[in-house]
Amino acid sequence: MYKAIEEITLNTWPAEQSVLLNGWVLRTAAGYTKRANSVNPLYGEKSSLADLTNQIKLAEQYYKDAGLKPVFKITPYIQPANLDEALAERGYTVVEPSSVRLLELEGLATPDLRYEIQVQESLTEEWLNAFTKLSALSKDNGSTLTRMLSACLLQQGYILLINNGVPTACGLGVIQNGYIGLFDIITASDQRRQGMAEQLLLALLHWGKTQGATTAFLQVVQANTGASALYDKLGFKEIYQYWYRV
Repeated sequence: MYKAIEEITLNTWPAEQSVLLNGWVLRTAAGYTKRANSVNPLYGEKSSLADLTNQIKLAEQYYKDAGLKPVFKITPYIQPANLDEALAERGYTVVEPSSVRLLELEGLATPDLRYEIQVQESLTEEWLNAFTKLSALSKDNGSTLTRMLSACLLQQGYILLINNGVPTACGLGVIQNGYIGLFDIITASDQRRQGMAEQLLLALLHWGKTQGATTAFLQVVQANTGASALYDKLGFKEIYQYWYRV
């Protein structure tokens, strides 16, 4: 019932190029993030093992031509259903098991405004510089991210948390069909455990609510226990898990 979240995720975190291969969506963005550089096998029909193997080989060739390693995103909605096993047999390994979570925005807690918070509805140099510094983003990946986000036509909210005049946390919300997807949530490593991420998230969710969003979703790597604990505190509930085959 949550397959639509996967579709929205493709839109709210855009790639630079998407190619269809018998119902699979092959995405590339100069190698920046697995989300934007992986096969999303959401559609298709049952096929013989030989046909499936051939389709995998076609996908592999596409990424080879793009100068990238092939990556498959494995969700409960993959088509065909035996794709994960077929990839395992070809030597693909599981990386970054992750959780997809939802939060209904009705009754959302109010941020306490201990920190200055700014929300801009288009990409700014200030936000990009803050994210680049906080995440130690390379120059090439920063250029790719700029192209990806600037090309997106969905409603965006770029949020900064300012502490003593310095941006110490940032994030991005993207809205489609009443959902706000949360991305790039990060706090300065020496400023964590002070409630900044919680206040930033609450402010971003309230912004989304004023723009018509009724539900929030996010994706978090299961190994990131600190972020998972915060999302639990805010009331996000897991709806399914996914992983990548690399």
